[in-house]
Amino acid sequence: MARRGTGAVSFIGLLQRIVFGIAITFFACAGALSAHAWADELPYPQEDIILTISGAVQNHNAKGLVYLDRPMIEAIGLSEVNTHTVYSSKAHQWHGVLMRDLLVYVGAKGDTIEVHALDGYRTEIPVQDFYDYDVLLATKQDGRDLSIRRRGPIRIIYPIDHDESLLDPKYTSRFVWQIEKMIVK
Repeated sequence: MARRGTGAVSFIGLLQRIVFGIAITFFACAGALSAHAWADELPYPQEDIILTISGAVQNHNAKGLVYLDRPMIEAIGLSEVNTHTVYSSKAHQWHGVLMRDLLVYVGAKGDTIEVHALDGYRTEIPVQDFYDYDVLLATKQDGRDLSIRRRGPIRIIYPIDHDESLLDPKYTSRFVWQIEKMIVK
Protein backbone atom coordinates (compact mmCIF):
# COMPACT_ATOMS: atom_id res chain seq x y z
CA MET A 1 0.00 0.00 0.00
CA ALA A 2 1.23 3.52 -0.83
CA ARG A 3 1.52 6.09 1.87
CA ARG A 4 -0.23 9.35 1.64
CA GLY A 5 1.91 12.44 0.83
CA THR A 6 5.05 10.67 -0.37
CA GLY A 7 4.43 11.70 -4.00
CA ALA A 8 4.25 15.36 -3.02
CA VAL A 9 7.35 15.12 -0.81
CA SER A 10 9.43 13.45 -3.52
CA PHE A 11 8.24 16.03 -6.09
CA ILE A 12 9.25 18.89 -3.76
CA GLY A 13 12.61 17.21 -3.10
CA LEU A 14 13.19 16.82 -6.82
CA LEU A 15 12.25 20.44 -7.41
CA GLN A 16 14.64 21.58 -4.64
CA ARG A 17 17.51 19.57 -6.20
CA ILE A 18 16.83 21.11 -9.62
CA VAL A 19 16.75 24.66 -8.21
CA PHE A 20 19.91 23.96 -6.21
CA GLY A 21 21.66 22.59 -9.33
CA ILE A 22 20.65 25.63 -11.37
CA ALA A 23 21.89 27.99 -8.62
CA ILE A 24 25.26 26.20 -8.40
CA THR A 25 25.64 26.31 -12.19
CA PHE A 26 24.70 30.02 -12.25
CA PHE A 27 27.23 30.99 -9.58
CA ALA A 28 29.97 28.87 -11.17
CA CYS A 29 29.37 30.54 -14.55
CA ALA A 30 29.19 34.00 -12.96
CA GLY A 31 32.50 33.36 -11.22
CA ALA A 32 34.12 32.22 -14.44
CA LEU A 33 32.77 35.25 -16.29
CA SER A 34 33.97 37.68 -13.63
CA ALA A 35 37.45 36.06 -13.65
CA HIS A 36 37.48 36.42 -17.44
CA ALA A 37 36.37 40.05 -17.18
CA TRP A 38 39.12 40.76 -14.64
CA ALA A 39 41.76 39.25 -16.90
CA ASP A 40 40.58 41.23 -19.93
CA GLU A 41 39.95 44.49 -18.14
CA LEU A 42 42.43 46.65 -20.08
CA PRO A 43 41.12 48.53 -23.10
CA TYR A 44 42.45 47.74 -26.57
CA PRO A 45 44.69 50.42 -28.16
CA GLN A 46 43.02 52.86 -30.56
CA GLU A 47 46.30 54.04 -32.10
CA ASP A 48 49.48 52.30 -33.27
CA ILE A 49 50.72 49.70 -30.79
CA ILE A 50 54.15 50.76 -29.52
CA LEU A 51 54.64 48.25 -26.69
CA THR A 52 53.71 44.63 -26.08
CA ILE A 53 54.03 43.15 -22.59
CA SER A 54 53.79 39.42 -21.94
CA GLY A 55 54.74 36.90 -19.28
CA ALA A 56 53.53 37.09 -15.70
CA VAL A 57 50.82 39.75 -16.11
CA GLN A 58 47.36 39.51 -14.57
CA ASN A 59 45.67 42.27 -16.57
CA HIS A 60 45.68 42.15 -20.34
CA ASN A 61 43.76 43.12 -23.45
CA ALA A 62 44.63 40.15 -25.66
CA LYS A 63 45.26 36.47 -24.96
CA GLY A 64 47.86 36.79 -22.19
CA LEU A 65 49.31 39.93 -23.76
CA VAL A 66 49.12 43.64 -23.11
CA TYR A 67 49.13 45.89 -26.17
CA LEU A 68 49.71 49.58 -25.46
CA ASP A 69 49.66 52.70 -27.61
CA ARG A 70 51.12 56.09 -26.62
CA PRO A 71 47.86 57.52 -25.16
CA MET A 72 47.34 54.40 -23.02
CA ILE A 73 50.88 54.61 -21.63
CA GLU A 74 50.57 58.32 -20.91
CA ALA A 75 47.12 57.85 -19.31
CA ILE A 76 48.73 55.73 -16.58
CA GLY A 77 50.14 59.00 -15.24
CA LEU A 78 52.87 61.21 -16.65
CA SER A 79 55.99 61.93 -14.66
CA GLU A 80 59.03 63.88 -15.65
CA VAL A 81 62.72 63.94 -14.90
CA ASN A 82 65.49 66.28 -15.98
CA THR A 83 68.65 64.19 -16.37
CA HIS A 84 71.53 63.17 -18.58
CA THR A 85 71.69 59.68 -19.97
CA VAL A 86 74.87 57.65 -20.04
CA TYR A 87 75.04 58.50 -23.76
CA SER A 88 74.35 62.27 -23.70
CA SER A 89 76.52 65.24 -22.82
CA LYS A 90 73.63 67.44 -21.69
CA ALA A 91 70.55 66.95 -19.58
CA HIS A 92 67.12 66.64 -21.18
CA GLN A 93 63.59 66.91 -19.87
CA TRP A 94 62.03 63.44 -20.14
CA HIS A 95 58.29 62.71 -19.82
CA GLY A 96 56.70 59.30 -19.47
CA VAL A 97 55.31 56.84 -16.99
CA LEU A 98 57.18 55.50 -13.99
CA MET A 99 58.02 51.87 -14.64
CA ARG A 100 56.61 50.83 -11.28
CA ASP A 101 53.26 52.41 -12.23
CA LEU A 102 53.26 50.55 -15.55
CA LEU A 103 53.92 47.26 -13.75
CA VAL A 104 51.01 47.90 -11.37
CA TYR A 105 48.76 48.76 -14.33
CA VAL A 106 49.41 45.43 -16.05
CA GLY A 107 49.39 43.46 -12.79
CA ALA A 108 52.99 42.28 -13.21
CA LYS A 109 54.01 39.43 -10.92
CA GLY A 110 57.70 38.86 -11.46
CA ASP A 111 61.19 39.77 -10.31
CA THR A 112 62.72 40.60 -13.69
CA ILE A 113 61.68 42.41 -16.84
CA GLU A 114 63.27 41.29 -20.09
CA VAL A 115 63.32 44.33 -22.39
CA HIS A 116 63.57 43.93 -26.18
CA ALA A 117 64.51 46.70 -28.62
CA LEU A 118 63.70 47.03 -32.31
CA ASP A 119 67.35 46.38 -33.27
CA GLY A 120 67.38 42.99 -31.51
CA TYR A 121 69.10 44.24 -28.33
CA ARG A 122 67.73 42.70 -25.16
CA THR A 123 68.54 42.94 -21.48
CA GLU A 124 67.05 41.97 -18.14
CA ILE A 125 66.25 44.56 -15.49
CA PRO A 126 65.45 43.65 -11.88
CA VAL A 127 61.97 44.88 -10.92
CA GLN A 128 63.50 46.19 -7.69
CA ASP A 129 65.21 48.95 -9.72
CA PHE A 130 61.79 50.44 -10.43
CA TYR A 131 61.01 50.69 -6.72
CA ASP A 132 64.47 51.88 -5.68
CA TYR A 133 64.64 54.64 -8.34
CA ASP A 134 62.22 56.74 -10.36
CA VAL A 135 62.92 54.87 -13.60
CA LEU A 136 60.91 56.34 -16.45
CA LEU A 137 59.48 54.71 -19.54
CA ALA A 138 59.90 57.90 -21.57
CA THR A 139 57.57 58.85 -24.39
CA LYS A 140 58.81 62.44 -24.81
CA GLN A 141 62.15 64.26 -24.79
CA ASP A 142 62.16 68.03 -24.31
CA GLY A 143 58.41 68.16 -25.02
CA ARG A 144 58.52 66.21 -28.31
CA ASP A 145 57.22 62.69 -28.87
CA LEU A 146 60.04 60.20 -29.26
CA SER A 147 60.20 58.76 -32.75
CA ILE A 148 62.21 55.77 -33.91
CA ARG A 149 64.73 58.23 -35.38
CA ARG A 150 65.03 59.85 -31.93
CA ARG A 151 65.53 56.48 -30.18
CA GLY A 152 61.85 56.03 -29.46
CA PRO A 153 58.99 55.54 -29.53
CA ILE A 154 59.73 54.64 -25.91
CA ARG A 155 62.90 54.25 -23.90
CA ILE A 156 64.02 53.61 -20.35
CA ILE A 157 65.57 56.53 -18.49
CA TYR A 158 67.30 56.20 -15.12
CA PRO A 159 67.58 59.51 -13.20
CA ILE A 160 71.39 59.45 -13.04
CA ASP A 161 71.66 63.16 -12.16
CA HIS A 162 69.64 62.49 -8.99
CA ASP A 163 71.57 59.52 -7.64
CA GLU A 164 75.30 58.94 -8.13
CA SER A 165 74.95 55.20 -7.53
CA LEU A 166 73.27 55.00 -10.96
CA LEU A 167 76.63 55.83 -12.57
CA ASP A 168 77.70 52.27 -11.78
CA PRO A 169 78.42 50.49 -15.10
CA LYS A 170 75.85 47.76 -14.32
CA TYR A 171 73.11 50.30 -15.12
CA THR A 172 74.53 51.22 -18.54
CA SER A 173 72.95 48.19 -20.24
CA ARG A 174 69.57 49.09 -18.75
CA PHE A 175 69.22 52.36 -20.70
CA VAL A 176 67.24 50.69 -23.50
CA TRP A 177 65.84 52.70 -26.40
CA GLN A 178 63.52 51.79 -29.27
CA ILE A 179 61.71 49.35 -26.99
CA GLU A 180 59.17 47.09 -28.65
CA LYS A 181 58.35 44.52 -26.00
CA MET A 182 58.79 43.48 -22.40
CA ILE A 183 58.48 40.07 -20.79
CA VAL A 184 57.69 39.87 -17.08
CA LYS A 185 59.52 36.94 -15.50
